[in-house]
Amino acid sequence: MRKLFVLPLACAVISGCACAQPQDTEPQVTAEVTEVLSRIAAGQTPQERFTERGAAMTLGSGSAARQLRGCLAPSLRLLDRRVDGEDRQYLYRVDCGDQTWQLEVDYNKAARINRLELRPMR
Repeated sequence: MRKLFVLPLACAVISGCACAQPQDTEPQVTAEVTEVLSRIAAGQTPQERFTERGAAMTLGSGSAARQLRGCLAPSLRLLDRRVDGEDRQYLYRVDCGDQTWQLEVDYNKAARINRLELRPMR
């Protein structure tokens, strides 16, 4: 009798977890962010993709370049997407080799990056 309840419960939990992942409705944004990360990892400064504030925070500090060094083909998975006024905020999981980061990206209404923050995933 107990087995009859466990199997449907396990199926419900597994299918619920599968549904919890947000669908990437803007794959072009994910592709752009992947390209920006690849260029930063290669030592390039894709200033045209950033606002002045975003470039100063991300490219000026050099921390993203140090973290991404050697990660020329990052893999991104969308975890969350939100809209704040005219800005869009994205949260990604970034995998590259044995390293995993959490990436927060804010796009403004002109589709330029206003903030790009990369942190180790815990």
